[in-house]
Amino acid sequence: MEEDASKIKLLIIDGSPLRRACIVVALGTAGTRVLPQFGLETAGAVEMPDVILFQTGDSDAETAALPIQIGEARRRWSAAAILVVADHHNEALMQAAAAAGAQGLLHSSVDIATMQKTLSLLKEGLAVYPAALARGVYARLASAAGTNGVNERIAVAVDKFKLLTKRQRDVLRLLAQGASNKDIAQRLNISESTVKVHVRAIMAVNGASNRTQIVAHLLKGGDDEV
Repeated sequence: MEEDASKIKLLIIDGSPLRRACIVVALGTAGTRVLPQFGLETAGAVEMPDVILFQTGDSDAETAALPIQIGEARRRWSAAAILVVADHHNEALMQAAAAAGAQGLLHSSVDIATMQKTLSLLKEGLAVYPAALARGVYARLASAAGTNGVNERIAVAVDKFKLLTKRQRDVLRLLAQGASNKDIAQRLNISESTVKVHVRAIMAVNGASNRTQIVAHLLKGGDDEV
């Protein structure tokens, strides 16, 4: 029991059973204990993890959903660090993950030893970014600190939606960061019902049918003519 207590408790969130199985085998070492799989959409409780690992591919759907998933994970397990491993060198995905609150960003090409070191650093409260991305990530986070937590890329993309009101753009920025309707209402000091009205208006403007499509359209840069 004491040995288990000293291990890094890792929770893996991954829509691909094959990718998830591979990472379980790779990280199932003496220093890591992989918690039973627990999907974000599944009701129930799980032991508090030290690190939550999101391993994602390069599809538009996964890129769009990631900030929302990170936001949900942060609400459920606020004390856990979040690590995102991307299948490809997808800088846009990495930037969106950092803006949503991920403390660790890695490419899937890293070796197991590096992954294990990263988990240890995250457990100690440190952030880990690839050197090639660190400068850009820090610049965007610095910009976010000066604009109420909104990163520069999201702000620029939101500004392309010319038909949205200022309040609707505020809602869109928070939506892109993975905030729930309740969080948006509290941060903007409006009711949840008003947030829902704004979300429906945003969907009408960009032709989206759900929140995920809204974020996907935004992260692609929107439509300059909108």
